[in-house]
Formats: sequence, C-alpha cells, structure tokens
Amino acid sequence: MAPSRPRTNQPTGYRGSGEARPAYYYGHRHDYIFFPVSWTDEETGTSYEKGFYDENGQRYDNISFERNGRYENVVCHCPYCDQNTILNPSADEIAARTLQCPHCGGALEIRSALDIRQAPAAAAAAYTPVRRRSGKWIVLLVVVLIFAGLCALGSYELKKEAHQLQSPTDAQNTVHTTSFQITETYDETNPDLFGTTLYLAGSPDRGYTVSKDPADKMLTWDSDADSYYDKDSDCWIWYNTDVEPAVWQYWYEDISSDFGDYGWMEHDEGGWFIEESYDSWIELPDTYDTGRLWYITD
Repeated sequence: MAPSRPRTNQPTGYRGSGEARPAYYYGHRHDYIFFPVSWTDEETGTSYEKGFYDENGQRYDNISFERNGRYENVVCHCPYCDQNTILNPSADEIAARTLQCPHCGGALEIRSALDIRQAPAAAAAAYTPVRRRSGKWIVLLVVVLIFAGLCALGSYELKKEAHQLQSPTDAQNTVHTTSFQITETYDETNPDLFGTTLYLAGSPDRGYTVSKDPADKMLTWDSDADSYYDKDSDCWIWYNTDVEPAVWQYWYEDISSDFGDYGWMEHDEGGWFIEESYDSWIELPDTYDTGRLWYITD
C-alpha cells in the first residue's frame, strides 16, 4: 500500500471555500491538490494559476485518470489543424500512439498528464474520501477548552491570593491548590463495536444483518482505509457514529469513484443515495445498476 507522499514547494495563501474549495486526488504516480480558481497569496504577493499541484509543487492544467483500462477526458491537440479534442482512449491506444485527429486524421499530441487513480485501500491512509461528520466533537472540544481555561484561571487566582497573604514570617507555609486533569473521550471505533471481522447474515436481495460466527458474509477490517472490505463486491463499508442516528456507509469502487473525493453511499427504505459533493446527498442515478449492491438492514 502506498503511504501518503510528503509535500514540498506547495502553493500558499489559498482561501477558496464552497465550490471553490480545493479537491484531493491520489494517483499511482503522484498525489494532487486541485485548485479551481487562480489566486494571489496576500502575505507574499505570489500569484498562482488554477490547476493540479502534485506533492513536489509541479502544476498541471489537466490530469486524466485511468479506470478499467481506459483514460477519461484526455485533452489532445492536433499540430496539423490546430484543433483540440477530448477523448476517452484505452491504455493500449495511448501506448501504441495511434490516436488520430477526428478533423484531419493527423496524429494527436496528448496534453493531459496521465495517471492511475488509487482506491481507498491502495492509497492507504492518504486516501480517505470525505465522510459526513457531526458537530458534536466540536462542541466537546469547545467545552473542554472552556473548562480547562476556567481551571487555569482558578489556579492562577489561588496562587495570586496566597502570594499576597504570605509574609516573610510564614514563608515556610505551603499553599495547596487543586489540579484538574482533562481527559478527552472518543466514540467507540468500528472494531470496538463489531471486532476486526464483521459477520453478516442474510442475502443480498433482502439485505444483511450483523451476526456472529458462523455467517453468510465475513468482512475484514482494513485499518489503512478505516473501513471493512468485501473483496467479492469491491466495497468498503463503515458504521458512521459521527452522525445522529448512526448509519452504515458504503464505497462501491466502480460507482463511488465517479464522484471524486465524495461518493460514499447509504441505503434506506427509499433506496440508494450517494454524496455528490460536500454534505449534498442525491438519489443514486438510474444509470447505475443496483441489483448487485448489498446493504445492512440494522
């Protein structure tokens, strides 16, 4: 599994948010951050062009990722008729350099950088598609920080008062103050709840339920992807306890990867839903075959 690549010579000062938020892509050759708009670092005055920046700071106008033996949205240029064309050629066609201009028949030049998109497990901990998180951990952190600040202030005032009351004749007296230890608590992890092997009973057509050994389906916890993995369906799954109520979420590689850094899926009585962008969930488009997709009913 490929570890996260260290990043150097990176652009700075980007402040885009919402639709202008940077996106992350992890490939076989490089890891990339895509900035959708150009900007200037206000502190250094350095201007940066929109585009993809790899871990070395190299910028690319366009990157085409290979999927199932075919590259998607490859920008090609014809030096003979000066026309640009976007194609979805196979890896064999690119290797054989047989791409021809649809306008004049001339040999095309590839202008896109080419790479192979990594799945969550293949990119190890570096690639963790965006998951919905609740705000409860933020509230907890704020409470902890406020409490710690009050404790520190109380301790300071006690010491200040003791110092003011102390005279040279009672300097040997010791002032005892109460100390507090703040311990942050965390939600139970998936292995804490279900173990490193997830046992499921049932069948794909009516859904599975969490069971114990023996079971109809067994999934192994992948610590690098922070999910259980089912090899038969090429699906990663985890129980998201950071939302209320907690929910099972699925990453079907041949579907979810179409949605970039998003693509986590959920199933309920209304069918299948997928996160198309940050915190934006839609019904899974009819173009995807759901007949082979399985889910957990409880």
